Amino acid sequence: MTTGKRTVSALILSAAVWLNGCSSEKGQSGGKSVSPADDRREIEATLEETATRWHYGDKVILYEQEFECAQVEYTFDEYLELSHIKEMESDTVRAFTVRDVRFFDRDSAHVSVDVVFVGPAGVTTLYPQEWTMFYHRGRWIRPSLSSPEEQLRFEERRRKADSAAKAEEKEVW
Repeated sequence: MTTGKRTVSALILSAAVWLNGCSSEKGQSGGKSVSPADDRREIEATLEETATRWHYGDKVILYEQEFECAQVEYTFDEYLELSHIKEMESDTVRAFTVRDVRFFDRDSAHVSVDVVFVGPAGVTTLYPQEWTMFYHRGRWIRPSLSSPEEQLRFEERRRKADSAAKAEEKEVW
């Protein structure tokens, strides 16, 4: 094995360990059960924070709402340059008001939302939306770009890389 391959393997293993460590620290309830009401409050708080920060032009909140696979694939600067993200403006969005939440186990939820717009003339408009939110790395997210399928493929690739790195460690040099 070349030095370059060893370096790449070490970097992949280090990144995987770091990412796994970060994700395992979040969302641990210490054995406490979480009720649907608690999850609903978390979803409402997430959407409230998203609407507020996005209204003020903080697109970091959109990046934070992506699955881990997108955050690994794109730096924040690259993410901002994607046409889908570039076009997303929210200067008139004031709130995301949750009307209803239906949970699917604890990994996803169907959320009925009213998007509250306040136009330049002060006219308030409600725009009903149906969104799917996902429980990922200890919190509820609503990705704009990534998908659960992409995240599963990412986790499988990481699992294979981790297995290969462990097998390589056992090799006799």
